[in-house]
Order: sequence, then structure tokens, then C-alpha cells
Amino acid sequence: MKLNKPTFNLFAPTLKRALAISLVALVIALLIFLVGVRPKRAALRNAGSGLHTLNLQLSQMRGDIDHSDQQNKATQKAAEKRDSLIALGVLEPLLGSLAMRGKSLLDPIAQQTGFHIDSVKELPPIPLQVPKPPPEQIYCRQLIEFTGQGSYTQIVAFIEQTEATNPFATLSGFQILAQPQNPERHKAVITFEWPSKGEKTKSAAKK
Repeated sequence: MKLNKPTFNLFAPTLKRALAISLVALVIALLIFLVGVRPKRAALRNAGSGLHTLNLQLSQMRGDIDHSDQQNKATQKAAEKRDSLIALGVLEPLLGSLAMRGKSLLDPIAQQTGFHIDSVKELPPIPLQVPKPPPEQIYCRQLIEFTGQGSYTQIVAFIEQTEATNPFATLSGFQILAQPQNPERHKAVITFEWPSKGEKTKSAAKK
């Protein structure tokens, strides 16, 4: 039905006002939708997309944090293992003597195998090549000579158990001297070497 101006004039004034108000309300509603609602809907869609992206980033960050904690624990465990090996294998002075420290490590083995240690002597250390840049603490190969007595079986057992229980100890020298007055026991000169802490480098001392 087409509404022309003459037909519109036939309406009662009250109906005309109602139609005018309805038309104005419709225009206002359309403007509100175009100006307010539609942009807000687009903003909400963008916000939802951004929230999804942030959730993905948060999940990834949490995964990285969990992986970092696992890596830190693994690193700490490896450091503890390294420190325990160093504590067992690297010689440090006992009462100011590396020879006494070596003797304290090997005395229980000698008692267990029956090898009798008569004397211990600290030999000159062999320096290790220092890398570049030099570390703050350098190490060397420390030679310690053990002179004692025992049967062939006891001497061999002493050497084997020393190397088995001291992973950083290495047999460096070995000599057996027969004793005609006591043919069942022999004099043995056994030299072991251990890694040992040396002097700190000069560059490190200046720091």
C-alpha cells in the first residue's frame, strides 16, 4: 500500500503524531545500531580473537616455565653429581700435606687387602695445559708414591681396589723388589696420580 501525501492528510492528528514518533524512533534506533551497536560488536569480536591469542601465549609461557623448572632441576642434579665426584677424586691437603690425604684414602684399602704401607712420599706435580681464557682455579696431576710390603696377591688386590674405589686415581708407577730374607712378602713401590687443585691464575688473583 502506497502512502501519498493526500492520503496521509486524511489521518487524524493523533495518528499522524504516532506515525511521526514511530518514524523518528526507527531512525534513532537505526542510528544507534550503526553508530553504537555495530562497532561494539566488531570490537567484541576483535577482543575475543585477542583473548584467544593471549590464552595461547599464556599456555605456551606456562609450558616454558614448567620446562625451565625441569631443566633447573636436571642442572642442579648434574652439579651435585659433579661436586660429589670432585669431592671423591680431587686431592686436597690434609694437615697441609697431599701425601697425608692420599694415605688417608688408601689406608682402609691397605687394611682390607693386607698390604702394609711403610711410607708415603709426595712427588712433584705435573701441570695441566691451561685453556684460554684461563680459569680462576687450575688443576694438576699430583703423584704420590706408596712404599709397602705384601704378597703378590695382596699387592695386586691393593692396586685393583684403589682404582675401583677412587675413580680419578690412576696407576702411574709400579715396582716390586724381592726380599730374600722373606720370600713370601715383597717390597712394592706404587705410584698413583690424582687430579689436584693448583695455584689460582694471576689474572684471577687481580680480580
